[in-house]
Amino acid sequence: MTGPGTPAGEGGGTAAPATLRAGRFPYFVAARALSVFGDMAAVAALAVHVFQGTGSGLALSGLFLTRLLPRLFGAFAGALSDRMDLRQLIIGCDILSAALFLVIAVVQPSYLLLLLLLLVSESAATIALPAARTMAVRALPAEARTRANGALMGGITVGFALGSAFGGLAVGLWGFEVALFVNVATFLASAGLTALMRRTPPLARDGAAPGVLASTARGLRTLRSDRRLLLLATGLVVVPFGAGLDRAALVQLTQQDLSAGPLGYGLSLGLIAVGALLGSVLTGRWRKLDATAKVFLGGVAIQAVGHFAIGVSPWFSALAVATLMVGFGNGIESVCGLTLIQQRAPAEMVGVVMGVVMSATFLADALGSMVGGPLLDLVGARWTFMAATGVMVLCLAIIARSGLMRNAGDESPAPAAATAGSATGPAGPGRG
Repeated sequence: MTGPGTPAGEGGGTAAPATLRAGRFPYFVAARALSVFGDMAAVAALAVHVFQGTGSGLALSGLFLTRLLPRLFGAFAGALSDRMDLRQLIIGCDILSAALFLVIAVVQPSYLLLLLLLLVSESAATIALPAARTMAVRALPAEARTRANGALMGGITVGFALGSAFGGLAVGLWGFEVALFVNVATFLASAGLTALMRRTPPLARDGAAPGVLASTARGLRTLRSDRRLLLLATGLVVVPFGAGLDRAALVQLTQQDLSAGPLGYGLSLGLIAVGALLGSVLTGRWRKLDATAKVFLGGVAIQAVGHFAIGVSPWFSALAVATLMVGFGNGIESVCGLTLIQQRAPAEMVGVVMGVVMSATFLADALGSMVGGPLLDLVGARWTFMAATGVMVLCLAIIARSGLMRNAGDESPAPAAATAGSATGPAGPGRG
């Protein structure tokens, strides 16, 4: 097994798997997959329940807006994760969310009280999110992180797809409460699995630790001043905007233009999830696909080609292949982008940087969806996909000409007070 000081990609072929097992990271992957499964099941069930109960699109928008609002404060959530034991923080968030959803399932509150309970639960999820994406930095040495991130994103993809499907099925067969109780159970199971990891205390710092606001400001300054880190974050934010842009267009293209109906639309979403799972797992397991800027941009390029192919697909079979390609590129981009941020950002500020990127990603996705609807009405589904392709190509061109790829994979991580496995703190072999 390689040690923390071994450059990424060197050492024996079994070094990364052995490190993941020693770090108990598979428990964490299972925990996040279960958490996401239950969360998506509950979201799907609540959406159907609210719409059936109110018949109002505005009420449904309020539900989704409540989920989005806390995500705008990702930088503060990241600052908390940089200052706390990640294991304890995530366990606390999972238990709080389990309690809140138990109240919702048992009491079945009014619409306004439901939104309030969801707001608190989503705030806990927002805190857990950058903590989960930072776990590999504290729990594992650098050479194991690509594989760990591949496993983590693959597990989250599976949980997302299966959870959404289960939520809709549960409402139709047993009632929306069943999905909520399942969410409670998965939150508790996630907390239990996370507890099996070792402690992941905050990294040692020179001098007294700054406050949350000061940590947030420092992380923002780091992101703004590091050109390569900023460009990497730009790529992770612009691509979701493009994907959100043609989300509504996929509905029209499958159900009207290609006459594939609701089944065709559902199959398209499923193929995107399958492609994302393949891309995530392959990036983590195939040693030649190390987390470099070139591979990251390759993932963006595959998505751009996939969106273009969807827009020109004459048959549903061609569209199905293209959606699989989009998911595959997204899986590669997600794993490489996550790993590169972990390598590039100072280890004691990874949480803040991750929180900023994740907040911007949620906003970009929402903005793309808002623009995509009117654009669909204006130019049609196929030209909307061309617009999304153009956004991704522009992103590729800007980053490719910026020098981000030049020796990016060979650079050492930014200086840190301590790394996983160092003598100054335990290695912590310790939501998605």
